[in-house]
Amino acid sequence: MVYLDNAATSWPKPESVYLATDHALRRAANPGRGGHRFSRDAAARVLEAREVVANFFGVSDSRNIIFTGGATESLNMIIYGILPAARSIVSVGCEHNALWRPLCDIAKRFGVKVEYVSPLKEQGFAWAEYEQALATGPDLVTITHASNVTGKVYPLAEMARMAKAAGALVCVDAAQTAGVVPLDFQELNLDFAAFPGHKGLLGPQGIGGLYIAPEADLLPWRLGGTGSHSAVPEAPRLRPERFEAGTLNVPGIAGLAAGIEYLNARGLEAVSQHELRLRQRAIAGLRQLEADIYGENGNVVGVLSFNFAGMDSSELAYILDDEFGICLRGGLHCSPRTHQSLGTMGPGTVRMSPGIFNTNEDIDALLSALEQLKSRAR
Repeated sequence: MVYLDNAATSWPKPESVYLATDHALRRAANPGRGGHRFSRDAAARVLEAREVVANFFGVSDSRNIIFTGGATESLNMIIYGILPAARSIVSVGCEHNALWRPLCDIAKRFGVKVEYVSPLKEQGFAWAEYEQALATGPDLVTITHASNVTGKVYPLAEMARMAKAAGALVCVDAAQTAGVVPLDFQELNLDFAAFPGHKGLLGPQGIGGLYIAPEADLLPWRLGGTGSHSAVPEAPRLRPERFEAGTLNVPGIAGLAAGIEYLNARGLEAVSQHELRLRQRAIAGLRQLEADIYGENGNVVGVLSFNFAGMDSSELAYILDDEFGICLRGGLHCSPRTHQSLGTMGPGTVRMSPGIFNTNEDIDALLSALEQLKSRAR
């Protein structure tokens, strides 16, 4: 089998991730909920993992790293947690539904003004368009760092600087860049950042994180047991407990830390260059096959979308799996605004997203299968 759907979930995982997850599961206990050895062991494992994540993202105080169920949960915590303080939001980039739907919801239910801008053009970034959006005085600017359809990466550092200068808080969706592009949340002066554990960070599904800057705050959207301040009815003020009510996913947290440690050993530059080389190899072959390619140029991650005239993207992805054992994704990829901009709302696109464990032979297998299917369709 050839797996090329790492933008959805990376696979396979490093062996160390499987081992760390299994070990934590076999010693399952609630961290901070008891004085026995299993609880102490779980608490130590979570603290160690929090330090690993914080160091990876340039966060000096690991208490500002909150473990969540993934980037979707993290983004929901930000969007709903910033109410009622934020009354005006500018969303930059072609959002995944994990961000777009909460934004639509708060606009409808709470009357929050939400403006959508997509200033990343074929010829470069339209800074004047971005400046115009900032001139409206938003309370929050959300930035989708990279498209999960085309792979294009937004110039985050300068965008964040300009947003802060305009008096806005800055939130970044790093779903497609965490674990691929170096990110220093403090150096970027971000207020909030959402990241999944199961994509570029190579961890298991059901785990992710949220960074909250020391001077920023959110209203917790979930209340419950935190293992501390149990006699009071409100959520405690101290982090991370304020935002981690309930039982933590200790096996997932352990696996996430192992994934990051694997990346640290390999080096992000090596990971990124490997994926981009595979992407470029695919582009060269797709051009020869006269495919429609989306997101070829500029600053990109390994994600790439394409179509063939007269072929439905979902059907093509199904055939590639069913007949050739090649796993890609067809459709809208939970990002309808991207497809509106590309003119592909009807057919969607076929998305290829290589990972660190893919090879040149995997790309060649995909191109060979596509050549056979195209010959068959003639």
